[in-house]
Amino acid sequence: MHHEFLDLQAFQAGISYRMKTLLVTGTDTGVGKTWISALLVRHFQKHGIRTGAYKPVCSGAEMASDGNFVWADVEALRAACGNEPPLDRVCPQRFHAAVAPNVAAALEGRTVNDHQLADAINAWSPFADQLIVEGAGGIFCPLSNQSTVMELARKLNGPVIVVAANRLGVINHTRLTVNALQSQGLKVTAIVLNETAAEVLKNSDPSTSTNALQLMHWVPNIPLFHCDFGAEALTAVSLEVSCPDIPPFANA
Repeated sequence: MHHEFLDLQAFQAGISYRMKTLLVTGTDTGVGKTWISALLVRHFQKHGIRTGAYKPVCSGAEMASDGNFVWADVEALRAACGNEPPLDRVCPQRFHAAVAPNVAAALEGRTVNDHQLADAINAWSPFADQLIVEGAGGIFCPLSNQSTVMELARKLNGPVIVVAANRLGVINHTRLTVNALQSQGLKVTAIVLNETAAEVLKNSDPSTSTNALQLMHWVPNIPLFHCDFGAEALTAVSLEVSCPDIPPFANA
């Protein structure tokens, strides 16, 4: 059973807000976790489910024309929520350098608040019944000096989606990630084979045409979805394996 977060202040006031979490992690950095996370937020919303987006910590900012720093991933998640939630609710801990969050924090003379990584989720509890949580990098990417994405996954204790880039090496990276999660008793509810490059750039990698079949062979009991480059929906590849944690897509 996955964890449901309870807003303690609301509980003390006699109001109970509970929400489900769905963690989106990846086989590596740059595999398209933010795209898939934002896509899922919109997908759940289309099914009438109050859905929010949360990234516990983000590193790597760009300077906007007005002189303010912008975190592209956080803005993409916020846009998926209709640009309504405050930035701090979507991502309460943000750092400038494009390195692991704990390193980025140290470069600014700061530290990542380890307890806040999971606890800040409760800011969403009055506003969402489903929360899409995007990790950083891969499952063992450091979030703070004490914990990685894996520790966050264990605290959430809910279903996990693994996003994998459709490129050479994806079978090994996906199996390592899935095995690591399952070794901790966590449920990998789906794998998303994501196209991170346009067709023109993929022509030099013949594995892109066989990776889906290989994943179904080597990871047969986990639902496999495919996402075309820039697509707004996932396509179910392994039709015989259901995924109860995600509302069905029209093409599934």
